[in-house]
Amino acid sequence: MVSSSFHQEGDYLPPPSFQSYEEIKRARDKETREIAKHSWQLNEAHDKWVLETTALAVKHVKSERGTAPAHFVFFLMGSAGRKEQGVFSDQDHGIVFEGKDDIYQEYFLALGAEIREGMAVVGYPRCEGKVMASHPRWCHGKENWKAQIDQWVKEDKWAALRHLLTFIDARPLIGKRKLLKEVKDYVFYLVEEEPYLLTRLSQNISYLHQGVNAFGKLLPDEKGPYAGSLHIKDVGFFPFVHAMRLLAIKEGVHETSTLDRIQKIEEIYPFAEGKENSFKELLKLRADFAEKQNSYNDVHYIPIDELTKTQKQRLKSALKEGKHLFQQTKKLVESGE
Repeated sequence: MVSSSFHQEGDYLPPPSFQSYEEIKRARDKETREIAKHSWQLNEAHDKWVLETTALAVKHVKSERGTAPAHFVFFLMGSAGRKEQGVFSDQDHGIVFEGKDDIYQEYFLALGAEIREGMAVVGYPRCEGKVMASHPRWCHGKENWKAQIDQWVKEDKWAALRHLLTFIDARPLIGKRKLLKEVKDYVFYLVEEEPYLLTRLSQNISYLHQGVNAFGKLLPDEKGPYAGSLHIKDVGFFPFVHAMRLLAIKEGVHETSTLDRIQKIEEIYPFAEGKENSFKELLKLRADFAEKQNSYNDVHYIPIDELTKTQKQRLKSALKEGKHLFQQTKKLVESGE
């Protein structure tokens, strides 16, 4: 089995432990159901299976195109980058390599495509928005990555700034971690030099889905396939995720998981204190229904009628804490303090 510790040791990538993506999928499916109700173990397992898939992809591309022509780092974004995946998860990833795009990008796009297809076989659907290392937007040399970020900032449009927010959740999985760190440090530098940028990023996530009405009643979907269920990701996770991401950018925090960010941020901003337990409650609540989740969309919904009285109370409390954290963060950021 490929060790998840190797990614801290530079570029070395051990040979894959499996001969095919189908073999990895069978092993993954078996283990996933055994640990589905344990969020931390589940995310460690996701890392392991993506590592195995990537190792096999590197082997395939090496046999066709030769050894990678430059040092690189393969990173995860989205819920994978934050280590907040449920039983099912799609793909969000990218590559930073040393050297220029016009010399090396073709090779690494091919590697990204092989990883994309391998992950699809293993059970991670392709990202509909093409946020994958197989797309030129998410596969650059280090300096070209900085130019890409400059372009997003210059455009100053909703989609471009959303790309930047997505990138901030990037977490290295294999390769030369320093490459990703240098690119993210460049983002932190830009925000420090141009404080208005943080305000623009905050405005990009101004809308907050309501999970509880003025009378303290939970607000599930009223129609459709998930009628009676609450979108736990939109109304529960995102207020915490968005707030901690903004404050991580403001303070130059490299940690990507929301829980790790809270631990760092609460030392600086008292209004973030205690929010860790509320976010853990939401992760646990989603995990409690893992056995009933049979698709990627299922992961995002919690059936309200199946909650106990205690679960409902804890859910309402967590939603309230998330809303408060979100509002306080936006107030702080947009005041320019």
